[in-house]
Amino acid sequence: MANVLGIVNFENNSVVIEGLSKFRTIPAISFLGRYRVIDFVLSNFVNSHINQIKILIKDKPRSLIEHIGGGTQYNINSKTGSLQILYSDHQIVNRLYFTDIALIKQYRQYIENNSAEYVVIAPSYMICKIDYQNVIHQHKLNNAEVTCVYKSVDDADVNFIGCQEVYLSDNGKIDKVKVNHGGIKKKDISLESYVFSKDTLLKIIDNATEHSSIYSFKTYFENSAKNIKMYGYKYEGYLSCINSLRSYFETSMELIDQQKAKELFAQDWPIYTKTNDSVPAFYSKSAHVKNCLIANGCVVQGELENCILGRGVKIKKGARLKNSVILPNAIIGEDSVIEYTVVDKSAKTKYVKEIIGDADNILYIKRGDTV
Repeated sequence: MANVLGIVNFENNSVVIEGLSKFRTIPAISFLGRYRVIDFVLSNFVNSHINQIKILIKDKPRSLIEHIGGGTQYNINSKTGSLQILYSDHQIVNRLYFTDIALIKQYRQYIENNSAEYVVIAPSYMICKIDYQNVIHQHKLNNAEVTCVYKSVDDADVNFIGCQEVYLSDNGKIDKVKVNHGGIKKKDISLESYVFSKDTLLKIIDNATEHSSIYSFKTYFENSAKNIKMYGYKYEGYLSCINSLRSYFETSMELIDQQKAKELFAQDWPIYTKTNDSVPAFYSKSAHVKNCLIANGCVVQGELENCILGRGVKIKKGARLKNSVILPNAIIGEDSVIEYTVVDKSAKTKYVKEIIGDADNILYIKRGDTV
């Protein structure tokens, strides 16, 4: 089994989850009631026997650092493994120059001195279940310089906007990479997950910074794919890209469905997260719940349908919620009617009794606000 270093990459500036990402970095956003977005990529690493992990962080680190803590919840081997958050030691004056390549270059010595033979770089906002040892195996067989994980999708006209699409030759080599602007349904979409040997990664870092001070991995591969031995690894499993409030909401609603959730969750592939010792959810006699995910510590006195409740949420008597995501410790007041809405952490609905969006217009109530 290969000795591998896993790096969780941060999102580029085009990835914005309206409202939610104002208060925390995207990897730290609450997801499906009990998880954070970053839990899925970290679990993929650990389940792939990658125990040396570094997390690149761009901004607003507090929530992520609190969630990660010492990393013990991720079942990392304490003797041979480690989990470390990397952030810039320099003042960020111009975000144009603050790229993943620039940040890794700051820590180049750390990577150079690492004992790993291979490096896997993957973002947190691509929600999937993938064994990277299989990717590394194919990487070796192809004698590739870079292996990029991709999936053939049939909804690229409305989803994965701003992500990269790849063009492959018959032998699986990637000849071209460009940004997906929609328009066509069927495309091969990059998961922005890459495998390199450690030496190749260091060469790419040096080569990229020689050519442009603002290169990221995405822009580097867009300009250099034809000049390097870059091969594709076709991924067949569940995939969702959380790069907007709409995609966050739609992914949440999709995974309420148990059959769909089975594509992502499996007994032999646990999703690790920070545990929280709290009382079970309480349902009063007036509660009516249909097709929902309810976290521990919730108190439900109203009616819920197709909703996700984070820990400690309170739904007061007479409240009716449908197709909504309620983050931890929010309070939904009596007789409130809420549909197609994301209610952020610790917000309260009290005075406005109807908050109704639709599938094309997802509403958002700001963290800590009373409405």
